[in-house]
Amino acid sequence: MLSGFLQSAPAMADAQRQRLVAMAGGRPRIGLSWRSANVDFGPQKSLQLADFAPVFAAVDAFWIDLQYGETAAERAALEAGQGVSLWRDPAIDPLQDMDGAAAQYAALDMVITVSNTVAHLAGALGLPVWLLLPAPGYGLLWYWFLDRTDSPFYPTLRCFRQRHPRDWGAPLNDVAAALRAQFGAKP
Repeated sequence: MLSGFLQSAPAMADAQRQRLVAMAGGRPRIGLSWRSANVDFGPQKSLQLADFAPVFAAVDAFWIDLQYGETAAERAALEAGQGVSLWRDPAIDPLQDMDGAAAQYAALDMVITVSNTVAHLAGALGLPVWLLLPAPGYGLLWYWFLDRTDSPFYPTLRCFRQRHPRDWGAPLNDVAAALRAQFGAKP
């Protein structure tokens, strides 16, 4: 049972969960979002999908694309370059279907995201959310505070922060280590 202050439509979430559990084949279902469209700070808060290499190498997971907007070229490049498949549900457009997106999120074991709408919706649903944050002064928004590893707004959210501006290496390695601790290392 989720512990958030929002709830997805139960029947939709159950249908999504059954579908994704079958597709995942026993692997954890982890949603991923890597870009922010924020006009002022989007580039500072965003990563390239290929940057997640240490995360993908950490655990054997069923990776689900939660990124809003077009991602087909990025997913194809990821599969060609790293052999990692990031599944996207063609029936859900998170920019047009908030109910569908919420049901999909509720069917996941975890969400890993940058500071964007995905973080807020998943956090409000009470999902485990691992949030990648930029360094202070480089796109860090006030409501993520300066040095907290949690959020007073979303109790199930955990922050992974840049130690140096524009350097995502350390927080991505921290996420990879935390994934191994939670789900076991990739065989």
